[in-house]
Amino acid sequence: MLLVQRFTGLIENHAESLSQRWAEEVLSNDLTAGYRSFSRQELHDIVFSRFRTLGDWLARREGHDRELSLNFCKIGGERHAAGIKSSDMVYSFMIEREMLMSYVQEEGIITEGIDLRRALEFTSELSHFYDKAIYFALVGYEEAALKPAERRSETELEKTFEGFGHWLIRE
Repeated sequence: MLLVQRFTGLIENHAESLSQRWAEEVLSNDLTAGYRSFSRQELHDIVFSRFRTLGDWLARREGHDRELSLNFCKIGGERHAAGIKSSDMVYSFMIEREMLMSYVQEEGIITEGIDLRRALEFTSELSHFYDKAIYFALVGYEEAALKPAERRSETELEKTFEGFGHWLIRE
């Protein structure tokens, strides 16, 4: 577990440069063309706090999945309001995940077989986080796309969360 914390700390400590790198990639990638209406600083700000607090996001604590789902539903709604296509939004998350995995690998922390096992554990946790983030961002995006009269009530959104709960909480 210590190595996983080290990977997370590495990302958190380099959140600034990673955010800049992500912004450059998103601006230059044709699959995220919708983000070209954002400034580099706006793109930086989109991911900086997420990178800076990655350990908190990956932590398994009570109420965490509800917080994650609400946060990413909000992000999805914001992307819809900004005119970003859902495919651009999803691909931006995929770039983010791949960039973090590559960064940890590039840093050369993995030196032994046990490290490889821990790296796989970290990769699994990171992938699980981004799978949830993408799903709930899409839920928020779809909700924002509906006319106000068609939107689901909080109770119905709660049912979406509860129905998804069997997969959200992994031990």
